[in-house]
Amino acid sequence: MRKILILFAAVFFPLFYVHGEEKRVFEDFLLRDSLLGDWGGIRPFLEERGLTYELIYTAELFRNVRGGIKTGGEYRGDISLFLELDTETAGWWEDGMFFVHLQEQHGYGITNDYVGDFQVLSNIDADDFFQISEIWYRHSLFDDRAFIKFGKMEANEDFAFVEYGGEFINSSPGFSPTIPLVTFPDQDWGLVFGGQPADWFSINFGIYQGRPDGGRSIGATIENLYGPMLMIEPAFHYSLYDHPGHFRIGGWWNGDEFDKFDRTNPNPCMCNESYGCYLTWDQEIWKENPNSDDDEQGIGLFAQYGFTPEDRCEVNHYIGGGVQWIGMIPSRDDDIIGLGIFHVDFSDEVDFIDEGETAYELFYKYQALGWMCFKPELQYITNPGGNGNDDALALGLRIEIAF
Repeated sequence: MRKILILFAAVFFPLFYVHGEEKRVFEDFLLRDSLLGDWGGIRPFLEERGLTYELIYTAELFRNVRGGIKTGGEYRGDISLFLELDTETAGWWEDGMFFVHLQEQHGYGITNDYVGDFQVLSNIDADDFFQISEIWYRHSLFDDRAFIKFGKMEANEDFAFVEYGGEFINSSPGFSPTIPLVTFPDQDWGLVFGGQPADWFSINFGIYQGRPDGGRSIGATIENLYGPMLMIEPAFHYSLYDHPGHFRIGGWWNGDEFDKFDRTNPNPCMCNESYGCYLTWDQEIWKENPNSDDDEQGIGLFAQYGFTPEDRCEVNHYIGGGVQWIGMIPSRDDDIIGLGIFHVDFSDEVDFIDEGETAYELFYKYQALGWMCFKPELQYITNPGGNGNDDALALGLRIEIAF
């Protein structure tokens, strides 16, 4: 907390003692999108040649203040460098894009040692690592009506994604816990085809390396291919009183080996496949400036459902949803408030004490500067892990800085 107060003082205190041109320059510094601006001309030089980048540091403090396994808190950090190369701007060929995500994480989450929740209350909770999380190429076809994409990828960008759930910190709004998705922290090799033959309909097909924990090392992934993980997601796009909505139906099949849960058998066998389905829904319900495509202020809803057989997964039903409001407070156009509820039903074939776990999340994203935001939040989790632990209350603060 002391370091945060010092940072605030260093940033805001000088503002009251500068005037005229100096004050204008200082205000531009506070409002620009990145802390280091154009990096001494490097950023515009690269953009003219097709290369754009983002360097973001995410700091997260979480503390379990009641229930769960025990009370206590931890700090976790993430450094991510995103590189994107437009092949046409680079002078190569049209409609192509290369993408690389370099990532390092350090610190500790509080799920394993403090809360014990199944759904994982932070979407950056993982073991420490330094890796190439993504490296892929995407090519657009037929005037952007279709695309092909291949490489080491984050499957959640193309499948099971909900637009209005992206700002939540709990892992479940990202995708249903019933899906063994190829995602953080083990993004992996895959091939995706997508198309939108009509404005109201689109569909994605994907095939991935099928073992969810196999993607840390590029070399090891190539040597140990499992599965595969097959996915299909048709989506329907519509307008409800001039407010856009999206309804997606997803299905998946994984040919890897899975434990076959059977509470009547003390020596469970293995099964050679798993499968499931999911639904997602996004709906804008109000927009402050409906005639402006650039102004995102408004309210949106999302909902999710996931299913997989109870003998293939510890959770066989998931249902979640929430609401997000951008610009709720006048003059705070970029701030976001969100409230969500996420519930899993535990499999009857596994010896859980409780039948399900529910996480309630409330956050407020305060865009303090153009390049820095603060996101205080609260999560209340009933029956964490289904193991008889008391309901948990976790408080957190996430800070994001764009360099």
